[in-house]
Amino acid sequence: MLNDIKILLDIQDENIFIDKNSTHYGERNGKKSKFIDAVLTYEATHCEKCGAKNVNQSITKNGTQTSVITLPIMGIYPTYLNLKKQRFLCHVCTKTFMAKTDIVKKHCFISNSVKTQIVVKASEAQSIKNISKDCSVSDATVQRVINDTKKQIKPYYQTLPKHLSFDEFKYAKGRMAFSYIDANSGDILDILPARDNFTVKNHFISRYSLSSMRKVKTVTIDMNAGYVSFIKELFPNAKIIIDRFHLVQLITRSMNKTRIQIMNQLRTSNHEDMKKYRRMKRYWKLLLKNETELSQTSYSYFRLFGQRTEASIVDEILSYSDEFKNNYKVYQKLLRALKERDYDTLKYALHSDLSKDISSYIRTSIHTLKKHLPYIANSFKYPYNNGRMEGIINKIKVLNRVSYGYRIFNHYKNRIILHFSFRSAKQTSQSKNESRTSVA
Repeated sequence: MLNDIKILLDIQDENIFIDKNSTHYGERNGKKSKFIDAVLTYEATHCEKCGAKNVNQSITKNGTQTSVITLPIMGIYPTYLNLKKQRFLCHVCTKTFMAKTDIVKKHCFISNSVKTQIVVKASEAQSIKNISKDCSVSDATVQRVINDTKKQIKPYYQTLPKHLSFDEFKYAKGRMAFSYIDANSGDILDILPARDNFTVKNHFISRYSLSSMRKVKTVTIDMNAGYVSFIKELFPNAKIIIDRFHLVQLITRSMNKTRIQIMNQLRTSNHEDMKKYRRMKRYWKLLLKNETELSQTSYSYFRLFGQRTEASIVDEILSYSDEFKNNYKVYQKLLRALKERDYDTLKYALHSDLSKDISSYIRTSIHTLKKHLPYIANSFKYPYNNGRMEGIINKIKVLNRVSYGYRIFNHYKNRIILHFSFRSAKQTSQSKNESRTSVA
């Protein structure tokens, strides 16, 4: 039975002994808690102070000292181990020392099992306060364990991967952090507290050799013009790739703003104009959809239209305004070229003469695309994009939200690195298990 208690508490030290009726309830830190009495004792083989061996009882037992060690919660109450540690007296150096156990570190009162539990919970999307409550420790202890674990995950600053991905995210009011990852594996290489050119350039120059930076072949970014300037300086042999998602997002937003602008012109006291206004407002998704994906033959009931196909609805809405129709045609040309990775079609559409009816939003987007045309061409040639980076940033935002923000950037960074390091380790173990299963 006593052995079962040790197994339940995950205590594997053979030198810890638990007596019968050792479990009782009490109060600690103002909370009802569960206490388990135990004794740690053994025969010392040598003195930890002077190193003298125990010969002819030169080292004798010299009483005990009780330590209250925090254990993982058993049931609904915080659980503690009242561990009486054996004291030893060395008659050679006349100094005393304490018995050691592997369930807790020296001069520490939080068990290694609790620390492991903290690390596992910190790798998930949980707030520091919730973790501290579940593990019966303070918020500062949780953060200290996270920081200590992060020190074991040291970044490798010797070489850079051949393909990088850059992006930024907001971590505090008015403050943006910079992150870069391996575009192939999705591993986070580092996170910087600012995204300005000075901070980023100084980081790469101080961390990596020139030969390593010259081996970088591609860098994938969004349409941040500030990145382009220092990428050419730091990575002279790298091709700059603009993520196609941001290109599609650019023209989609400009088209949607154009729709709203023209739609608001129909918001009058006239009944027919208001009918057109409501239709343009309700079916905005169809107007942004690739026209090749619109249903041509499948009839469905659409409110404000009745039984129609998607293509017929779009055609009728386009008939409301020649200006909107011209903008729609330009939008579809750009969208089709980006979707099909057709550089010649895109270049032709960007440099063709535009009518006066084209909105300022579409014109601005075209000007931006022209400015980044060489980098857009690289996005058609290479298979890399910022998909992994966007997924990472979305999860970083979740961590920030559940934690109600971080005042200290390094604490936030350590939490992020810990989260994704454990996640990648889990994925690696799962893939190994799947491969073993398939082989079997």
